[in-house]
Amino acid sequence: MPLNVFAFYNGLTEQTRGYPYLQRYGSSIDQLAIFEVSIQNNGTILGRPSRGLIDEAHAMGIKVFLVVSNLTRQGQFSTALMSRLVRDQDFANLVWRNIRDILVDYRLDGVNFDLERAAPADRSLFTRLIQTWSRMFQQANFIVSIDVPAKTWDDTENVWRGSFDYKLIGQAVDKVILMTYEEHWSESEPGSVASIPWVTQVLDYAITNIPREKIYMGIPIYGYDWPEEGRGRVISYRRATELARRYGAPLQWDARQHSTFFRYETGGVRHTVYFEDPRSLREKLDLALQKGIGGVALWEMNLSYPAFWEVLQAYVRR
Repeated sequence: MPLNVFAFYNGLTEQTRGYPYLQRYGSSIDQLAIFEVSIQNNGTILGRPSRGLIDEAHAMGIKVFLVVSNLTRQGQFSTALMSRLVRDQDFANLVWRNIRDILVDYRLDGVNFDLERAAPADRSLFTRLIQTWSRMFQQANFIVSIDVPAKTWDDTENVWRGSFDYKLIGQAVDKVILMTYEEHWSESEPGSVASIPWVTQVLDYAITNIPREKIYMGIPIYGYDWPEEGRGRVISYRRATELARRYGAPLQWDARQHSTFFRYETGGVRHTVYFEDPRSLREKLDLALQKGIGGVALWEMNLSYPAFWEVLQAYVRR
């Protein structure tokens, strides 16, 4: 059965690297999530999407979601803001109304909660907030989706994953976006951001807690370049292949992780690069089909490239 596609559009206007891909490949997308506006400490919502962008997506038959986060201006997820949201009912209601007003004013189809790093100790309160907000948005005829960190067991103490009760949250919302990426990250050892064995484990755990048709498997469109010492940097497919050509580095396939990688040296520093490419994309799409889940979620369109969309088109519903 073909897959539904939920695509994250990083930027509020047409002035992004992802916009030409929306124009060219929009027929492959079912839902577009415009990233992001953020909740402020006074309850207001910072940022507004382009009405023209929304209208253009609607003209292609795409449902448009507004991504709402608890990111600060410094780019950090605010645990303190989440603590207030889950405890102060008046504040939570104010924020809900402010989000709803934007959804109505901009004729959006739904909301995507990117609310991360709530305190693990607030797990039950966080669940109650998501249940309450979901019910209220659904009653107002909006579709509710939420981004959840990938996990293979219910580690209730983990600072990133502990507050997410897959089962209860999965019952409350319409779509659950599994963030099946960052298996390896900037401060880890080099490796795939989303190896097939790990993604399979995450999916298998999610399926035991969330209805399959609600699950959207996150698909990363990036990798990392790790110097021998120091932090890795996010790298796009285009940049990775350019580097490999520049330094004459042969592309290799990691058969255990199901990922492409290469090594190069510059300025006396050795680097290891793992990145997602059309081969690893096909394997992830095949896995999503095999598991019978609702669809896939692309992170994110600014990092995409033509061959990515050409592969994706063979799997989509439309």
